[in-house]
Amino acid sequence: MKELILPKISQNLASSSLFQDQLSYIKHRVDMLDQFRIHNTLRNHSEAFQSVFSLLPALLHYNIPSLPAYVENAPKGIFNFNLSATQKAHLSTYFPLPEDTKNIAFDGLYVMGSIGSITQTCLSDLDLWLCHSQSFSSEESELLQKKLSLIRQWAKQQGIDVNFYLMNPNRFKAKNYSSDVCDEHNGSAQHFFLLDEFYRSAIRLAGKRILWLHMNNGEQDYEQYVQKAVSLGQLNPAEWIDFGDFSALAIDEYFGASLWQLYKGIESPYKSAIKILLLESYAETYPETHLISKKFKQLLLSTAEVRYHFDPYLAMLEQVTTYLENRKEFVRLDRLRSCFYIKAYDGQHDSWRKEALRELVTQWQWSEREIQCLNNCRQWKVKKAMTHQQMIVEQLLQSYRNLIQFARKFHIDPSILPQDTDILMRKLYSAFEVVPGKVPLINQNIARNLAEDEVTFIEVNEGVSTKAGWYLINHAPLSSYDSTTRHVQYQRTLIKSVAWAYFNRVITASTQIHLVSQSLQLSTLRQFITDLRLSFPVATPVLKDDDLYHPNEIRNLIVAINLIQDPTKALPSLSKMEMAQLDLFNLGSSEQGMIGSVSIIYRNMWNEIMTQHFEGNDAILKSLKLISNKIYRNSAPPQSVNVFCYSHQLKNELQNAVMSLVNRCITVQTGSIFQRQQAQTFKMAGKKWQLIFNKHNNLQNIVADEFNDLNDELSEFTGNIPKEIYDFASEGFLQFFFDDNADGSFNVYVLDKNNQTECYCNCVGDKENKIRRISRSYSDTENTKESLNSFNFPQFYQLLKQNDTIKIVPFKSKQHREFLEQH
Repeated sequence: MKELILPKISQNLASSSLFQDQLSYIKHRVDMLDQFRIHNTLRNHSEAFQSVFSLLPALLHYNIPSLPAYVENAPKGIFNFNLSATQKAHLSTYFPLPEDTKNIAFDGLYVMGSIGSITQTCLSDLDLWLCHSQSFSSEESELLQKKLSLIRQWAKQQGIDVNFYLMNPNRFKAKNYSSDVCDEHNGSAQHFFLLDEFYRSAIRLAGKRILWLHMNNGEQDYEQYVQKAVSLGQLNPAEWIDFGDFSALAIDEYFGASLWQLYKGIESPYKSAIKILLLESYAETYPETHLISKKFKQLLLSTAEVRYHFDPYLAMLEQVTTYLENRKEFVRLDRLRSCFYIKAYDGQHDSWRKEALRELVTQWQWSEREIQCLNNCRQWKVKKAMTHQQMIVEQLLQSYRNLIQFARKFHIDPSILPQDTDILMRKLYSAFEVVPGKVPLINQNIARNLAEDEVTFIEVNEGVSTKAGWYLINHAPLSSYDSTTRHVQYQRTLIKSVAWAYFNRVITASTQIHLVSQSLQLSTLRQFITDLRLSFPVATPVLKDDDLYHPNEIRNLIVAINLIQDPTKALPSLSKMEMAQLDLFNLGSSEQGMIGSVSIIYRNMWNEIMTQHFEGNDAILKSLKLISNKIYRNSAPPQSVNVFCYSHQLKNELQNAVMSLVNRCITVQTGSIFQRQQAQTFKMAGKKWQLIFNKHNNLQNIVADEFNDLNDELSEFTGNIPKEIYDFASEGFLQFFFDDNADGSFNVYVLDKNNQTECYCNCVGDKENKIRRISRSYSDTENTKESLNSFNFPQFYQLLKQNDTIKIVPFKSKQHREFLEQH
């Protein structure tokens, strides 16, 4: 491993009690560390990367038309910035060199994360903290955001991804965040763990030095030590950037930080698997938490010679390895090493980093076969990808369970703010929760190309050694295959089997489809897959936080009629006149319905792919009820709705009839048709049915003479509850809605996981205390292994009333806080 050698401090300097003498040698050591990391960052990298990396500070310091990302009147200027020789060389194409700016908007620019470490690859982003103590006006903020966007575009054109995080040190220390949970560098979930990462990995590119790294306060209180130095004139705070220390690190934060790593595991599974284990190791030593940043600082402050890699990722690996070895959890350790290796190797072109990885795997005694398997991760197909994804998910969830148990041991309340919990939980629920009908998706960051040349769908009846349902194999029937890559996927229904293969990109337009079935023709299956491919986008839309504030309503919908069961096969051939006179929902004297099966696929607002299959005379009614339950009052209609029919006869007639019913269901639910309309009655399979849309968003199928009793019962039950509550209901979550009264009391409306309602009126007391009590009570009662894998924690909302309208927002969210400030 490459190591930085910090020479021993001279005896005179080491024994000096003068503050300035100590500060001098610490500055020198920190500068050596920055240069060591910058050298590691730039070596063997492309000219484009080196140019972007070097020019970023200059583009933020200067703002002139001849330079990229010019925005008139945008904030500019970094404290004490001077062009280096490298920057002057890169700027030579923009002669004449710009004059020095007198306006200083920024305290400093720092890159953090994997940059400069063993895990930096050509795929690594540049994560930059752009720090500012001064406040910007709304106009200045808008201009700055425009400038940063142009810099990102300029870097992207050269193949480099750049992320800027505007950080105000004073607001950070006060935990006064400028944004909600959408930004991991501003959210309340992991304040001190984010600070730990910054202090252990930050490289100063321009501007003020990082105060905490230079303060040799020992056991003294950090803030008091700094204030004393300032009061004695030994330290000018205007020359330093200070995000504070860890004296206020609370046990509560472990919960929020663990949620964050699970969430980040959706996009960066390997990195998150490492970081959540680091959190777990930190928790093990609580309250004497052994932070890596503190270890690095102790080495920098040492007066002895130091030989150490100062690599934040290697340090994480070392700490977690020791933790797992002490617990004798060697399976988890091996999984950790796999995650670390792929994180460092995928996209790696640097020879010294590859050699460092080779040293590690030699220590781990890995075989060449294991190494080659991980080296070829970009070529993994479905079997290996699923096995590896399951391993990572188990690794993440095991750490999460351990941290939850740790929290319960100390009887803590999560410090993460309620609005953060709401959004994080919904993101985790959509990614990890296993529910009936949901299609599990393989993370594209684990395997990028799962497409198969041939697949076979096999229908199997119940047997001694088989379950009734559908099996998918990734080769042609009766063909030879490689057992190491052969995969068999079982689903109870064909619709879920096809959806799984399609949305995981196992089948594409060029995949050859085979079928072994007694009830379905190959041509029908191929047509259904083609219809699915042409009408339902496989690409997942970007999930926005605003989407998660909504119930998980339908975004895209496909309804397949008679794909599996087709009663029209029993009909004799019909003329056009006979078809025109036929009752589509009643077949002949037997009054058997002509719809034998209805298969549904939909993508909801949370990007979950859901399936459902119904068979029998009431299949269409059950389907309409499902659709009604997933279309919420006054919401936007689905972005796409398609009905396909695969009947032997009456294909167009049945398709049009069902499409009409589906559209009617959607327009009633979304408010396009007045809610209190005449109930629709029709005859199906010899029985009369009515479709009733009620305040619970349930489409009821009932015998006609029961209608009045049911309608009266619902009207009585929902009397004084605001209708907006039902517009916001989400199945699977326990939801609490606070509604303030004029006298200072408040009402609480509670929707359980099945959207059943309770109302508690004229409550008094502190809402936040009640939220903590509810969360603690829920945590204490949900103490099974299943609950520890679940992310449907209670959700809390506030009703905001203004101008005779009611708006529902997450409790203490940005919208809620702004409302309180204005009222």
